[in-house]
Amino acid sequence: MNERRFVESIEVDGVFNVRSVAGPGLAPGRLFRSGTLDHLTPRGRNMLEKLGIRTVLDLRDGTERPESTAPAFWDVLHHPLYDPLTGPPRTGEITAIYRALLNERGPALTDAVRALAASPAPVLVHCTAGKDRTGLVVALALSAVGVPDPVIVDDYAWSGPRVRPHREEAVRNLLADLALDPAEHTRSVELHLDSPPSALQSALGHVRRRYGSVTGYLEAHGFTADDLVALRTRLLGEPELTVLHLSDVHASDRQDPFVGVDGAGRVRAAVDRASASRLRPDIVVVTGDLAHHRATATYPGLVEIFDEIRNRLGCPVLAVPGNHDDPVAFASAFGTHPVEYVRGFRVLGVDTSSGALPRDELARLSHELATPAPNGTVLVMHHPPVPSPAATLAGRELVRSDELAAVLHGSDVSAILAGHFHHPMSGVFTGIPVWVGSSLAYLQDVGTPGDSVVAFDDPAYSLVRCSRAGVRALPIALRTPEVLFRSSPTLTATTS
Repeated sequence: MNERRFVESIEVDGVFNVRSVAGPGLAPGRLFRSGTLDHLTPRGRNMLEKLGIRTVLDLRDGTERPESTAPAFWDVLHHPLYDPLTGPPRTGEITAIYRALLNERGPALTDAVRALAASPAPVLVHCTAGKDRTGLVVALALSAVGVPDPVIVDDYAWSGPRVRPHREEAVRNLLADLALDPAEHTRSVELHLDSPPSALQSALGHVRRRYGSVTGYLEAHGFTADDLVALRTRLLGEPELTVLHLSDVHASDRQDPFVGVDGAGRVRAAVDRASASRLRPDIVVVTGDLAHHRATATYPGLVEIFDEIRNRLGCPVLAVPGNHDDPVAFASAFGTHPVEYVRGFRVLGVDTSSGALPRDELARLSHELATPAPNGTVLVMHHPPVPSPAATLAGRELVRSDELAAVLHGSDVSAILAGHFHHPMSGVFTGIPVWVGSSLAYLQDVGTPGDSVVAFDDPAYSLVRCSRAGVRALPIALRTPEVLFRSSPTLTATTS
């Protein structure tokens, strides 16, 4: 993925290095960054007002700021980051400067991030060049809400080429008065004019080594749980993920007398219905049993259908195997270790085709969840971690679910989507909502004795909407039922 497409540079008269901070899951138009506003023209001021800027966060100390500024549409908050007794460094190596700032000015950096979280948005953050102090505050804020490092680093690296044309002459004059050897001079020029990705990568790595995470760093300097909620709300808004959930397709190679179910055709029919709905999916997930009795000859056709779905709906398709699937052939056709990032959510699939989560899958899941996603993770699996009320399905849930519970403890998983039971069901697993999707093959009668299976030819799929506020799941019959009655303010219908 080309992360650079998230950077949105903006031309503002009298200001350089202006851009909207954008990326996966970030609400647009909430956070902006720039160099100094000291030379903002009336035309530039009008531009910022059109952007809706309500708060300006100035990270400079009093010696760097003009004594007076023109009245503005926005409130200006002063949060100087460098020690006012020393001010910004004139020379030095950029990585060492960042590390010292993080080590020595943690409370000031944290106060700046807190101000960003608590202030009316949109917020514009700036210092002199909008590169170093601004870069660190923005990076800490983005990392704390789960924005991926490549996006954060790319946003930071965008500054150098935009700072140099505006600051190079002043920096050369500043350094000319100092007795610097060639190596010191080169390092100091980089400090003032460049934004090498390695500098921010080193800074983030330093924080994580000492504090475990960026949120750990902020918390160590007074950042509270309420502050983090405010920061997430400020930067992420209230995003929602719409999932088209298909399950238990049981596609047959026609040599298996499986009640004549055309599983592949039903996948197409479900997509037809979903594409006509106003609830357009952001992703399609298929929770196992794509084939019936390991009918691997059906996989190429399903691969073609999934490609059609990607092109038609413009969204990814993520599939995991079930106990009816052949693990080796499934991996060859549909891939392994599935994960998709959509609207700031991470949709993560795991393989429970054996009825349990193998050790390597648990380890992979633990590794993935160690880094939170901006809007949380949706876990996709075949075997539900909660039992069915049906007697015939007793003991058919995920085996050793306690191992999964241990991995999910304290993670950002906000929903679990599963299949296998052939009947829709909701539940809760270790505090996480679970939705067991309907089957495209058949609906199982949950009221039969334990030694009986009764299957109704009533295929269905689900639309699931996930957000930080919760999960809403809607089972939808594949076939259009008869209309019992219609009612609207202008229509009265009778039945005969």
